[in-house]
Amino acid sequence: MRPSRAAADDSRGAMSLPEWVLQISVLLAGAVLLGLLARRVRLQLTVVLTVVGFLAAWLGEPLGIENPLRGETFEEVLVFLFLPVLIFAAALDISTRAFFRNLGPILVLATIAFGISAVLVGLALYFGLAIPLTAALLFGALISATDPVAVVAIFRQLGVPERLLTLVEGESMLNDGVAIVLFNILLAITLGGEASFVGGLVSFFGVFFGGAAIGAVVGFLAALVLPWLDRLAAAALSVAVAYGGFVLADYVLGFSGVMAAVAAGLVLGGLAPSRASAEVREAWDELWESLDYIANALLFLLIGLAIDPDLIVENIGAIVLAILVVLVARAVAVVPLVSALERFAGIPRLGRRNEAVLIWGGLRGGVALALALALPESLPERETFVAMTGGVVLTTLLLNATTIGTLVHRLGLDEPSRPERFLAGVARLAGIKAARERLEDLDLEDPTISAQLDDAEHSTREELKLIELNDEEERQVVTRRGLFVERETYQHLSDVGLLRPPATRTLLHEVDDQIEEAGLDRTSGNALRRRERPRVDRLAQRLTGWLPEPAGEDPEEIAYTEASARRLAARRAGEALEELERMPGIEEEAVEDVKQTFARWEQEAITSLEELDRRVGEGGRELRRHQAEALARVASTDKLQELAEVGLLPQEMVHRAAQAVTAKERTDR
Repeated sequence: MRPSRAAADDSRGAMSLPEWVLQISVLLAGAVLLGLLARRVRLQLTVVLTVVGFLAAWLGEPLGIENPLRGETFEEVLVFLFLPVLIFAAALDISTRAFFRNLGPILVLATIAFGISAVLVGLALYFGLAIPLTAALLFGALISATDPVAVVAIFRQLGVPERLLTLVEGESMLNDGVAIVLFNILLAITLGGEASFVGGLVSFFGVFFGGAAIGAVVGFLAALVLPWLDRLAAAALSVAVAYGGFVLADYVLGFSGVMAAVAAGLVLGGLAPSRASAEVREAWDELWESLDYIANALLFLLIGLAIDPDLIVENIGAIVLAILVVLVARAVAVVPLVSALERFAGIPRLGRRNEAVLIWGGLRGGVALALALALPESLPERETFVAMTGGVVLTTLLLNATTIGTLVHRLGLDEPSRPERFLAGVARLAGIKAARERLEDLDLEDPTISAQLDDAEHSTREELKLIELNDEEERQVVTRRGLFVERETYQHLSDVGLLRPPATRTLLHEVDDQIEEAGLDRTSGNALRRRERPRVDRLAQRLTGWLPEPAGEDPEEIAYTEASARRLAARRAGEALEELERMPGIEEEAVEDVKQTFARWEQEAITSLEELDRRVGEGGRELRRHQAEALARVASTDKLQELAEVGLLPQEMVHRAAQAVTAKERTDR
């Protein structure tokens, strides 16, 4: 038995590693139990954890509870342990396409709006509390970084518009990096360092975009090997990218680690649909959802423990001023900038309701508190700044986070449109049909189950009858249904190795553009057509064109597989639309109109294949034969997968069959 070393550790005044691990384990177990409480009282887990942590800090001495992280240690642990996980998980999960489509307003919110808020807060403290201007601006910088963890969780649960979710999450990812960089520059000035405005600006952009460049390079290098990795190796690689890119940029090269994690996550998330298998993507989802939960659970408990109750009481006046100024500065910074972007930059209108949510959703969290605790003891205003930061963090979590759901509901942002409700019903009916077919194939029909499926189908059809769609909405429903089937076909062909990554990227980007257009009520007339790719997507295609592929980059092969995929996807979309002809509330004319479009696309693909056959001669016929054989093998594998899902076959057998399909494809080529 290993002897106790508590006395030696006490003499050094430091907590030993086993004690630290034990205390963190206790905190994590406590967070899990508190999660059950949070679910029962219908509050966000982050709010409950912070409050409990704060109360534990208040009663810490008599209960023997101590925060294992103090002062600069808290800042180091947050920056190098928690931030890589939180930032990378958010970047990996966010839609890369939606992020870059909204990059303009995201950058404006994360930089200009952040700067305006920091200056307004600083000026208020300068005039209101007679704090030196540089120190006041320093506090403005550390307190202006938003932390949307609780808000984003509510948004996902309520189903708010994707664009609003992208703006909130994108702003928070970037302005963490902005806050840390600006904080370090202002701290050096406050402590007597020499710096000019131009020099500071150059330093800021160098650190900010330098970190983004490092992260993008690390992400691309990881993407090089993705097609050859299984799920466990890819999971390990993603962790290495998150932490390695962050530390390399921040600690080794002196750039922004936050921006490195953002860029690496966006690159891997954007390339995963075309370069990573379905198993890898599922493994990433599970891994990073788990790591994100653990990091947030520990972090918000530690936030509560790190807030000193005595400091809060002693500085209550300054805290009230800081809370009011922070809330007002957020509104003053957001509203004019968004209006200016809508008017002069031509971005799609955001609307006052979304602006209100952007303002009220500006929570403060771990980054602000970590920066405040990292302030040197030599700074005269340190304790005041720590107290004000703790007060603002607590208030935004207790007030904003607990009421943002009510605000979203009152503004009607959580209400799905009639086409969305109708499509959800169509999806349920498709699921019921698939369940019936599965039972018939396996000869497992049961009167009780059949009756339940009948009831579910009847109630769903009754719901659809109550949704009154106008002509434009009917076309939108039909169009989006066909496009979703087309997209699923492309992704499935890519996952089983029948569609090369370059073709996958082209086809997915194209159909995503059309889905977005259909969702913006622009489907009237001849709007459902192949459109020129946006400049951002064309640039991304050129940047990723040099990535090596497992089967090479033969242009004829890529063109052939792309045309074959277009043909199959168009046919499947047309077949799926036949189901809509029997749906209540959908006119046959609307379905036929869209079906003709998909039929035209299928014919265009057939024509392309015939032209390729004539151009490459015998090679084209050989490619067609390989495609037919591969499709047959994939169909067999899909059937085996169905048997595995109901427990009649081991999953490993299906996995080996899928690997055999891919291996046979590569051998044939």
